[in-house]
Amino acid sequence: MSGLSYIGDYGSSSDDSDAYSGENIVSSEKVKLPTPNLRNVPVVGTEDHVDDPDLHKGRTRSFPHKRGNWASYVYIRYPEEENLTTLISRFVAECPGSDLHVCEDFHISLSRTVTLMYHLITPFTKSLQDAVDGIDSFDLGFKSVKIYCNEEKSRTFVSLAVDHFSNKYLLKIVDKVDDILVDYKLPTFYDNPSLHMSILWANGDKKAELTSVLDNLNNILYQEVEKCLKTVTVDRVNCKIGNKFYQFTLQ
Repeated sequence: MSGLSYIGDYGSSSDDSDAYSGENIVSSEKVKLPTPNLRNVPVVGTEDHVDDPDLHKGRTRSFPHKRGNWASYVYIRYPEEENLTTLISRFVAECPGSDLHVCEDFHISLSRTVTLMYHLITPFTKSLQDAVDGIDSFDLGFKSVKIYCNEEKSRTFVSLAVDHFSNKYLLKIVDKVDDILVDYKLPTFYDNPSLHMSILWANGDKKAELTSVLDNLNNILYQEVEKCLKTVTVDRVNCKIGNKFYQFTLQ
């Protein structure tokens, strides 16, 4: 039954007291409205989301889950994942005991992870599309291995730093994304960002341990670059918002 069906008919303001019409008396008593039946109306729970690190190889969230906030970030997806197979195997063999895991996807972040409200998703993605219009596609290459640890010291990453040519193109996109983030009052990317693609990760702060074998990892990278890890063409910018994925084509 529609909610409008619960609205009763009321007389005019002149009917607030008993009125005489000839010999008939009109009662001013109001009709009692029936109570709506809400038994079949779904109720959305408000309990907090509980993150279980055991379901994610010990990983924990960088910030707590909050209903209505959509975790969002802008990135470049590496299009030739099979190129990394041999490199990753050799890296893992070089770091026994480090308990390294392969990253679930290979990408270069162009923004921090920020939170968007649902009603901002459409205008935000439209702004991204406008921002990348006119940017040319480019060749992506890597120059060295670097070790990073996140701000919470909860995860350490073995990563490939992009080469000088790629860095110039990527910084152009970062600047445009930062302008959008400022408009939405969201945190911009890091100052003087070190653009890279993480390929392996470990729980905890293992930066010192992995840095101790960094020269060996770089020697392996130089060998693999010559064999198969050649430059690839990047022609898309990607954005992940919650469980939604967006792609914006470069020229």
